[in-house]
Amino acid sequence: PASSYRLGVREAPCHELLPDPLRDALATAAAGAFEAAMPGFCADDAILHGVETRTSAPLRVPRTDETCESTTVAGLFPCGEGAGYAGGIVSAAVDGLRVARAVLGGAASDVCAGTGVEDPQEAGGVVVAR
Repeated sequence: PASSYRLGVREAPCHELLPDPLRDALATAAAGAFEAAMPGFCADDAILHGVETRTSAPLRVPRTDETCESTTVAGLFPCGEGAGYAGGIVSAAVDGLRVARAVLGGAASDVCAGTGVEDPQEAGGVVVAR
């Protein structure tokens, strides 16, 4: 299917992949509240890109403080909510900046310069868990 997601999408039957209660809840929400708020939401060409949860990762992938590299897998740089270093979209973005900066050798790269944030850990008072 066509998508604006730059890496493309791969079709999969959600009704076969998700547990029945979750599938039914998504179908009810899409056909009810979503369609009422955004007519046309339920269309033959609609694509469900993924499922987002409202919980943080129940684990943490260990990484070094200096390089942000995994302590067990060389070349892996765990960051953000899924790796256990953030608790929401803003802190995940800030942690992503921190890791990008570490990967690039600590320089205030274009990643940081574009935000105007010299030290990503100090962005907007957001504290990134270590």
